[in-house]
Amino acid sequence: MSEEADYGSDADQSPMRPTELPEAYPVELEQWVAVGNGHQVFVRPIIPEDVARLRYAFDHADIETLRRRFFTAAPPMDRSHLEYLAGVDYDHRLALLAMDRDGISVGIGRYEQIAEGLAEVAIVVAPRWRRRRVGSMLLELLEPVAAAHGIITLKALYLPDNRAVEELLTGIGYGGQHVVDGIAEVTKPLG
Repeated sequence: MSEEADYGSDADQSPMRPTELPEAYPVELEQWVAVGNGHQVFVRPIIPEDVARLRYAFDHADIETLRRRFFTAAPPMDRSHLEYLAGVDYDHRLALLAMDRDGISVGIGRYEQIAEGLAEVAIVVAPRWRRRRVGSMLLELLEPVAAAHGIITLKALYLPDNRAVEELLTGIGYGGQHVVDGIAEVTKPLG
């Protein structure tokens, strides 16, 4: 049984491995990856059916996690916003979903191109999976894909009091921190 099981499960919300692949779905990104404490997670690109997983995540997230990811405790959770988050093109917008061996979501990382050669990255990791390299692993898996799609710089935004994310980002090569209007920004050149 998964260690997330006592907190509920989203494993039945969408398939661990998609049976019908969306157009341009990069199958080669599906993989098992070792993370901290000897655990492995299955990583795959997000699919439109994952709207249900996203809804579940929003419904079960603590306010602090939402505030740190979206800079507000009440991010938009309507169906159209969730469909936008799950409806990537696998080119300018990509999200990778990490699941434990039982198919329960443990984290998600994404990039979205915001200008020529520049993409913004974001991650969320389930509280019990933090500090196991899930977040850094997701961001590192996104880097070569972003580079292959013409992204030369990644940018991450976070709240300055989020020391864990700051440590994670600097630990994998992000730098040049500056704070504007209460939001910290760091970048990482690719290639």
